[in-house]
Amino acid sequence: MSSRASKIIPFIGVAIIIAPIFILGFIRLQSTKKGNLLTVLGFLLSVNIALWGLFDVGDGISSIIFNIVRSSVLALLFSIPYIADRLIYPKLRETRILSTLSFPIAATAIMFLISLEGPFDGDMISAVYGYGHLIFKQIASIAGLFGFVFIFSWFASVINYVWEQGFNWGHIKTVTITFAFTLLAILLFGAVKTSSLMNPESDTVKIAAIVLLPEKGEEFDPQGLLSREPVPYEETIAKIDVLTRKAASNGAKIVAFQETAIKMNEKDETTLVERFKSIAVANDVYFSVGYGVLPNEGKGWNKNILISNQGELEIDYRKRYLLGIGDLFGETRIYNKGPEVIQSVDTPYGRIGVSICRDMSFPAYARQAGEQQVDVMLDPSYDVPKSTGPMYSLRAIETGFSMVRPVYNGYSYAVDHHGKLLASMDSDNTDDGIMYADVPTQGVNTIYTTIGDLIGWLCVLGLGVLVVMSIKGRVSKEHHSLLC
Repeated sequence: MSSRASKIIPFIGVAIIIAPIFILGFIRLQSTKKGNLLTVLGFLLSVNIALWGLFDVGDGISSIIFNIVRSSVLALLFSIPYIADRLIYPKLRETRILSTLSFPIAATAIMFLISLEGPFDGDMISAVYGYGHLIFKQIASIAGLFGFVFIFSWFASVINYVWEQGFNWGHIKTVTITFAFTLLAILLFGAVKTSSLMNPESDTVKIAAIVLLPEKGEEFDPQGLLSREPVPYEETIAKIDVLTRKAASNGAKIVAFQETAIKMNEKDETTLVERFKSIAVANDVYFSVGYGVLPNEGKGWNKNILISNQGELEIDYRKRYLLGIGDLFGETRIYNKGPEVIQSVDTPYGRIGVSICRDMSFPAYARQAGEQQVDVMLDPSYDVPKSTGPMYSLRAIETGFSMVRPVYNGYSYAVDHHGKLLASMDSDNTDDGIMYADVPTQGVNTIYTTIGDLIGWLCVLGLGVLVVMSIKGRVSKEHHSLLC
């Protein structure tokens, strides 16, 4: 990963939120074929430039091919809503409010469908659309991530409608007022939901998120996640022991380590877990640690376990959404997929759930935690490329849990169930790799947990209806021309 790429990441989403206003205006002014072609080419060029070199998967040739293919497929997917709108919008031009909904319905439907299963998951959609003030973000507790997609896309469509109508108030009044009241309702809901009246003081627990830093003079190893080689066994356990003792001495009751804090041969796993149990008991902490299991033959497991302060193995979780493509490259070359089940357990500090990294990138999967009424989610990560912000914080708002995410090579953070940042740590700017956060021990119930991705599915249905309307409109026009 290049440092240039890591600096660009936070700005890509903002640019793509603003850009639809102009892209939509451009493609609607062109002939269908010309507009669609130029839009696709524009996306191919801009996305490939913006994401060039972002994902380093090994040798130079593999990385170049992977980046070009990945970015090009992503560009094509992002261009589909504009193409769909260009085909549908002319048939709805005179319907005012309905005409402004063709683009947001198309965008939400397409973004929702490509997020259901990799390679482009909720993480990528969040990077583009998951922006705004904390009050505005509370829409996620109702509509999930795709509420953002819809409202931002609708904004672009409304602006274009107002522009096309020459700012004539008589023509734009209904559309403008409808959108304004919708936005106002979202903001009022967020303000009430996050207010002190709705959030009385609650118990908290001190949690330590811990990252194993490289030795002085060494750099973070992005390829370590994909390596089949075990790490120095005794040396790594000694580091984990020392850091746990330090965190406990500073009042931490739960200690959570990064993803794959240690990798070892399968024959050593039983011994390793017993060592971890001893560390948990000796320090009187709930102990969560991610580790990789490497068998002599075949694929292993990327795990995250939770051990109680009494030395009981409470959760033995296996990562579900691995990074990679089959046996070609990535984690999928060395690990098996875990079962599609979030695990959680009741503790004195609320109900704790565990996951690993991009498992929290899929809203529907993470919603299991809301259904289990998880209060605190421990989600360790090993980021490639380096993360620069709390990229999965929307999962906390959607499902009503607080989240603690210790991140190797990136931005560790803790957020509460409103997505409020409680603590953060840059792995390049810490002395010991320990972040402390006082985290609420009780989560909240959310509407999104109950209704799920209803908005996404409604938009898929709506897109189908609009396509049928468009086709019928075209057929009727052609039939009329023949009769004339």
